[in-house]
Amino acid sequence: SLIMAVLNNTGILAGASGAAGGDSGYKIEKSCRFNPSDSTYLNRTPSSAGDSKTWTLSFWVKRTGLSSAQTLLMSYSGTSISEDNYASIEFGTDDSFRVGWAYDSYKKTTRVFRDPSAWYHIVVVIDTTNSTAGDRVQIYVNGTKETSFSAAHDPDLNQDLAWNKTFPHHLGSESNQQFSNNYLADIHFIDGQALTASDFGEFNSTTGVWDPKEYEGTYGTNGVYLKLGDIEEQPQMAKTAT
Repeated sequence: SLIMAVLNNTGILAGASGAAGGDSGYKIEKSCRFNPSDSTYLNRTPSSAGDSKTWTLSFWVKRTGLSSAQTLLMSYSGTSISEDNYASIEFGTDDSFRVGWAYDSYKKTTRVFRDPSAWYHIVVVIDTTNSTAGDRVQIYVNGTKETSFSAAHDPDLNQDLAWNKTFPHHLGSESNQQFSNNYLADIHFIDGQALTASDFGEFNSTTGVWDPKEYEGTYGTNGVYLKLGDIEEQPQMAKTAT
């Protein structure tokens, strides 16, 4: 049986406006509801390591629960929570957005995400090969690069981080805790490329809001595209209950 509810939310996405489709006409038609009371998540362990220095994650999220720690993506070796064995992307108890590991934040936003009526498009860019230390971890929200952080720690140049190794990767939870309480849609993980929000969205020339657009690039070794509404047809991620 399905472990998490798959919802057919036709025409629900387009930044904070709620209107679907931008100038390109691209429309995200489905999303998936993550309910923390079900203790559910998606799980994947890559058979071979990808690029642990450079990758991009793009997704749309609509929050349905606030003021609790909720992990969106984590990678954990299962043996150590050292920096090269554990990393996570999450909403904090203060509703900020954080990219980091067990004991530190690469970037934690000053802004908070407390509008349960809004869809947020978030892009996380990891590129430890970048000579500009402050750009080794980048966060875009609805097409705009975040520049204000309450905590920040730049990875070292060419540092291998815990993501994209042959570790279990959870989408929607940490390890048996911090289960997501939200809708997620149109998830892209691009292995080996540092992209920007404009690869996945655009500002509507009429309304000025940030709208989704079709990604036309490649995904790399461990890259994956999850529409989520068609979860049964996507073997890259396995449904898992704890």
